[in-house]
Amino acid sequence: MSYRIAALRSIGAGLLSKAANRGLVGAVALLLLLPLPSLAHHPLGGRVPANFAEGFLSGLAHPIIGLDHLAFVVAVGLLAAVSTWGITIPAAFVLAAMAGTGLHLAEITLPAAELVIAGSVLGFGVLLALCNRPQSSVITGLTVLAGLFHGFAYGEAIFGSEPMPLVAYLAGFTAVQMGIAIAAFLLGRQLTQRSTVHFVQRAGLVICGIGVTFLATALLNSLLPA
Repeated sequence: MSYRIAALRSIGAGLLSKAANRGLVGAVALLLLLPLPSLAHHPLGGRVPANFAEGFLSGLAHPIIGLDHLAFVVAVGLLAAVSTWGITIPAAFVLAAMAGTGLHLAEITLPAAELVIAGSVLGFGVLLALCNRPQSSVITGLTVLAGLFHGFAYGEAIFGSEPMPLVAYLAGFTAVQMGIAIAAFLLGRQLTQRSTVHFVQRAGLVICGIGVTFLATALLNSLLPA
């Protein structure tokens, strides 16, 4: 009798774990699939920030209302959770994003930025979905490369701004990206420690879907006449 009770408890715990795992993946999917793309890249409706407050708020909003950027930051945080370099990976990303914004402000053009950004979302979703991932050094290198392009896109919203709102914008988008990445990192670490090993892979599949959508859109836009 005691053996049967223990077996039933074990089965119940397993079902609860699976339900929680699916619920968390669903929460990630819901977060990333919010109807925000129409606002992406234009936190102030296309207007350049005119003061410190507008610059900071624009910086906070840009990585969130841009679904491709949001998905990538979440992917970076989750990858950090299952990599030996940990929080170093998102830190490298936000620094690279600042450098990418600097390139835009210096009027240095990165080619095919939208295609690369969409491809980075898909690529990092694939990395999350893999069971055997590259070494942390390789992941960090890819993160830095992608960060340059994401930061380059961020620069569009602040190009032509005065120094004060520019500094505020940089502070805003750096803070919000690091915050989102750390939250994803802590969630991923907690779940992997609880042996819910499939959460990261399933979240990766969700991010892959977002990446495919944005990549297809970017490819169509590049093929259509201006």
